[in-house]
Amino acid sequence: MAGTVEKGVDTAIVTEMIRLAWEKSYDVAVLVSSDRDFIPAVDFLDKKGLKVIHAGFPPKGVDLATSCWASFDLKKAKLPERP
Repeated sequence: MAGTVEKGVDTAIVTEMIRLAWEKSYDVAVLVSSDRDFIPAVDFLDKKGLKVIHAGFPPKGVDLATSCWASFDLKKAKLPERP
């Protein structure tokens, strides 16, 4: 059952990415995942002129990161200090 739930979430994310792109709601999306299942959606959005940036924890998700316009390592990302 867990695989079915995960696929449902993946489908919902892809649906929203494409719906929001269709509505011209964004120019750049940040996708936090290591799941190769997102590659076709990333490729589709790229062909439509939208950029998808991958945020992840390398080496996991290297195939997805390669498909994206850009990527960054969340382990190395520096968050701003709170005032």
